Amino acid sequence: MVIKVNNRKKQNEKTFEELIYELENSNSEKVRYNAARVLGELGDSRAVDPLIDILKNDKNGSVRLYAARALGELGDIAATVPLITSLREDRNVDVRVRAARALGRLGGTEVVTPLVEALSDENSQVCITATDALIEIGEIAVDALIESLQHEKVNVRCDATRALGELGNTKAVEPVIVMLNDEWVNVRIYAVTSLGKLGDSRAVPALIEVLKNEKENELVRAGSAAALGVLRDTRALLPLRELIMVADELGELEDTALKAFKKIMAANWQSVPGATNNKKATCASK
Repeated sequence: MVIKVNNRKKQNEKTFEELIYELENSNSEKVRYNAARVLGELGDSRAVDPLIDILKNDKNGSVRLYAARALGELGDIAATVPLITSLREDRNVDVRVRAARALGRLGGTEVVTPLVEALSDENSQVCITATDALIEIGEIAVDALIESLQHEKVNVRCDATRALGELGNTKAVEPVIVMLNDEWVNVRIYAVTSLGKLGDSRAVPALIEVLKNEKENELVRAGSAAALGVLRDTRALLPLRELIMVADELGELEDTALKAFKKIMAANWQSVPGATNNKKATCASK
């Protein structure tokens, strides 16, 4: 088989075997990482073992990075353990990022624990990528993420709270409600946002309490108002109306509350007392 490899100067044609030879023997790091890149794009599973060897042993971080990426693209579960090792032990941040991303593509229960561990990585990009990988993996990550809500590191609690909202499993509703009392404002912001995404009415009373708490950070309160608008529960109408009415002028919080109020009214106009007449009046005036 002949593979076309594009570079800036010219187009070369290389066989699979030539690419493997370059990957394993070239003294040029650029040649090795380009070979790894093309082998990943090619999709030939025969490249898995050579790429694993490069991931483990190549001294150049860029080469290991492209090996990790290629293994994710090839999607062979034989690469799972080597990628986990790279995620946990490689000193190069970019390699750890690529390993996390590749593990998200491979999936499987065995990758959940190392990805959750990576939420506490010293580098924020590794943490973010591990979170996105857990979201990509899906339901099997929910329990581990719920456990991570109790982690001592604030960034782990933030990432776990965000991920649970994205996954949408209502098992997380009660644990995320607890995060509304976290000492860190960023965690609470993620908590109100995630409760909106989870779409469960059990969160409404807790979100209303946040909305009414004048000592709470305004971004958290605004996030709570937005989440209530998403949930469309009529119990939020009065608290939202009261917040709007007492304001001297509409700031970000009040503006968000007004938008949420309108969303809830629009979704429930047939059942809210007096809303039907207001709806007809509005239509007649058009």
